[in-house]
Amino acid sequence: MDALTNNSPSLPIIDYAKLVEVKTSDDSGHFLTRPNEQHKLFAALRDVGFVYLQNHSIPPKAQQLLFQHARQFFAQPELEKAKIETGESKAFHGWFSPQRTSGNSTRSDQKEAFDIGDDNDPTRPNQWPSDWPDFRTDMTSFFEQCHQVHLELLSALAEQVGLEPDFFLPYVQAKDHFFRVLYYPETTGSSFRNRFRASPHTDYGTLTLLFNDSHGGLQVRNKAGDYVDAPPLPGAAIVNVGDLLSRWFNDTLRSTEHRVVEPSAFDKSGSDIPDVIPARYSIAWFGHPNRDALIEPIASCCTSDNPKKYEPVYAGKHVVERLAKLHKDGKNTETWTDSMGRDGKQDLVGELKVGA
Repeated sequence: MDALTNNSPSLPIIDYAKLVEVKTSDDSGHFLTRPNEQHKLFAALRDVGFVYLQNHSIPPKAQQLLFQHARQFFAQPELEKAKIETGESKAFHGWFSPQRTSGNSTRSDQKEAFDIGDDNDPTRPNQWPSDWPDFRTDMTSFFEQCHQVHLELLSALAEQVGLEPDFFLPYVQAKDHFFRVLYYPETTGSSFRNRFRASPHTDYGTLTLLFNDSHGGLQVRNKAGDYVDAPPLPGAAIVNVGDLLSRWFNDTLRSTEHRVVEPSAFDKSGSDIPDVIPARYSIAWFGHPNRDALIEPIASCCTSDNPKKYEPVYAGKHVVERLAKLHKDGKNTETWTDSMGRDGKQDLVGELKVGA
């Protein structure tokens, strides 16, 4: 698959402040920015699946604190991080090293992660480093702020297909989301011949909110099948559609493949790849429906031109099957079908009870 490198913003830009604007019109027809921005968001997620989100409500200071915590956490010795290592019995919360879980240092992703869920959910408790209360406080605060942005975005999308603004609220109010800080260690240029920092994949849930440091490497697959750079845009988050939201919208919204490679300045095709590629950090908040939410295509998204494509599936079952495969393989699969679950099919009636 070809890669098109570019350091300029390559995704549509959405102004979050306009999406949440209360006043939409006056007698002269002005102040229509909110519905216009909603339409712009819907069109971008339909055509691209990714957007830059500017003027969102999460303060820069909150992001800076998490990046500081990430650098401190991942700098710890492996034995210390392993005290809170993740796994299916831990609801996939804790420290994650793809190389360790897969046992493969030649194909697994070149990254580490620390994952949490809703800290108020006693059925799937988080694991936390000891004697570090600020880390927990700042992570859980960020989790809640992302949830609120997520609700506003879902509301905007619901209105675009004739639904009430709060249509999705009952399906996501349990906050069964997944929050991850990521570390891509310093590595060598030659390591990218066989491995990625994050293998090509789609996300699992509704919407992802991604916050990157200044290092590039994220690439998004376009309709032509090429991977295009999505460099960091100062002050903006990146938002993309996950599989379950795409399923809800009967593929009207795109769950787009993406990956993390070496920054474009170190393109493989040139001879200027340095011996050392610097470390990279990112913050990824993955919106998910409630575990017991039954996801099936919205009626207004099923037409004669776009007939219903999916059978109902419980959100929790879908997510845990994806996570289990990630941990087993040490990397995500580029595409996913229901038959790729461990039992060869999706359980349409069973409820996920991981960590209960």
